[in-house]
Amino acid sequence: MKILHVAPLWFPVARDSPGGIETLLAGLVDEQVRQGASVALVASGDSKTAARLEAAVPVNAVDAMAGGGIAEYTYLEQEALLRTLALADEFDVVHSHLGTSAFALSGIRGLGPRLLHTHHNEITADLLGFVNRNPDMWLSTVSQRAADQLRAAGGRNLDTVPNGISTDAFPVTERPGDGLAFLGRIESAKGPDIAIRVALEAERSLTLAGPIVDDEFFAERVRPLLGGTVHYVGSLGHDDKCALLASSVCTLVPSRVEEGFGMVAIESMACGTPVVSSGRGALSEVIDEGVTGYSAEPEAMVERITWAVSLDRRAVADHVRRRFGIEHTADAYLALYERGPRVGSNR
Repeated sequence: MKILHVAPLWFPVARDSPGGIETLLAGLVDEQVRQGASVALVASGDSKTAARLEAAVPVNAVDAMAGGGIAEYTYLEQEALLRTLALADEFDVVHSHLGTSAFALSGIRGLGPRLLHTHHNEITADLLGFVNRNPDMWLSTVSQRAADQLRAAGGRNLDTVPNGISTDAFPVTERPGDGLAFLGRIESAKGPDIAIRVALEAERSLTLAGPIVDDEFFAERVRPLLGGTVHYVGSLGHDDKCALLASSVCTLVPSRVEEGFGMVAIESMACGTPVVSSGRGALSEVIDEGVTGYSAEPEAMVERITWAVSLDRRAVADHVRRRFGIEHTADAYLALYERGPRVGSNR
């Protein structure tokens, strides 16, 4: 089978990427190549992949913006769409991870029935309205919660394929330190300030890692609380990320928004480190209560940390390997590609 994946351009597709979708695609694309598919990837030119890389732009958007080369992401994404249109006829399936900007491609004769859109983000009222008006567009979601919402809005071509990771790349540590970890973009939506307050109340050290995407938020809500037992270490590559997660007694995922999935959660759990999260969006599906972690409002997180540290870390890691191994994700997508859209179905 010939597969063309289309990635967002915010970050490179790579194992070390700070972007959740880009990290997923690094594992998924390489696994599909390993399984024998002919795979190409439309992404930024600094991506690292076993597939044939079709560079829409030379450098990812975040780095390009930091260097002053561009001011708006929108134009870069147009480059990805144009590259996809130029290549589409070579492939059996075009798998877009761009989100709403690629939806109109489904209206192109000959391409629509071969074009799968995976929605990775939260479900909004506008998206529900769009699906209601375009119920036969071929969509997949990464959580059952999202699929249920879209079906309720009238969507007929919907399937769910949970994200996965290359679990062997995440070492398990059964004797961690006493500290907590937060890994994610430094912005209000991800709740790093909540993580700091919880850690201080729990009287545990906290290491925060991830790119600063909101300078004002960092300056006002995070930087004043750094020092003592709270440390910010910047963005981490894969090995340093694993070292942080594996050495932590628990990872905090206190998102304020309805998360589309929760890649940080499964990466942490693959290291044997349980998660205490807000349970927003798909986080409630990703975390198995009392097995791999707990969900709670911020005021109850200190108590949940106490519960989480008593969980069997080897059992946490084994459970995640069974649920979220990248081979399961690759197999599920292959079955979906082979079946194609279920036009006219209400499932």
